[in-house]
Amino acid sequence: MIDLDRRYGIWSGRVWGLIVNLLANALALYGLVGFLRDGTHVVPLVLGVLVTAACILLLAKPSR
Repeated sequence: MIDLDRRYGIWSGRVWGLIVNLLANALALYGLVGFLRDGTHVVPLVLGVLVTAACILLLAKPSR
């Protein structure tokens, strides 16, 4: 399992996971806007939702 409290560079694994989650949320919102506007951008929408779900599942582990 991933040690979320270990330092990877300047931040811990939990902080890096939250940054990835933020980017995935932005990607999902970008895809949603394109999908609602003209029916395009389905791939960014699905990719953003899947990465967000993966981040939630990985980062939901309580800290020590």
